[in-house]
Amino acid sequence: MFKGFQPLAALAIAASFMGGCDQIEDPVIPVTTNYLEAVYGPAPTFDALPESEAVKRVLVEDFTAHQCGNCPAAAIIAENIAANYADRVSVMAIHAGNLANTDDDHFDTDWTTEEGDVFWDQLDFQANPVGRINRINGVGSFWAPAQWEEKTLEELAIAPVLGLQHDYEWVPANGHLNLHLHGTFYGDVEGPVQVAWLVLESGIIDYQLDYASDPEVVEDYEFNHVLRGSVHGALGLGFGDAASGASAGDVATQSVTFTWNDEWLLENATILAVLSDANGYVVNVDEIHFD
Repeated sequence: MFKGFQPLAALAIAASFMGGCDQIEDPVIPVTTNYLEAVYGPAPTFDALPESEAVKRVLVEDFTAHQCGNCPAAAIIAENIAANYADRVSVMAIHAGNLANTDDDHFDTDWTTEEGDVFWDQLDFQANPVGRINRINGVGSFWAPAQWEEKTLEELAIAPVLGLQHDYEWVPANGHLNLHLHGTFYGDVEGPVQVAWLVLESGIIDYQLDYASDPEVVEDYEFNHVLRGSVHGALGLGFGDAASGASAGDVATQSVTFTWNDEWLLENATILAVLSDANGYVVNVDEIHFD
């Protein structure tokens, strides 16, 4: 049986191609938002965030699949990293690749997304499970699960160049989620600077192949941090006045009104605001939970 995880030797060979930074081709996306100010009133205002109060978060992207028997072990690594560095690490599980395909037996739920397919296609080497840490070395780079914590620590040691603040409003009568993001820059960031609002869901129970379990097909596996969709696509939109680039002291805001998908459980959802620069590097991440 194909085990779904490429041999470490193959990963090592592929890693040799990760030295340079990948420049995103034609990455500029027009700055448009759809916040319904006429319905919900003026967007909230924010004071600039002092650098001493800024939090640097790291994004761990776990490329996974329900027919990948080695993926549950990688998910545990990601969960442990998030637990060890509480409130400073965001995990996103991206179901993609051939092992995310459905079948007529147990694996009949399609957990893939258009956004996840975009991220998967960016990788220089596609396998499950591999991961990206803040998309360092460019969007095509990847790391084996055993490297994730080391790379996370390297990123956590870097002082934040951008401080983020958020606000939100859930309007159940209209099925609308209003999202507001404010950024304060403490250094230069090469544009385009974009914000992607990504929707994750946890607490999903379904079938998963797990080589560490007996039987290997687990019928009540709990999936967490699953990428379910986005507000403006995988790459997002320009971040307000900083869309073309930012310098120390600049501020930027973005407000949107998003129609919620009823297939997603709001109480189990997380919204990630992922801020990236010209090379796709994740400058910072903000995380919204619904109380």
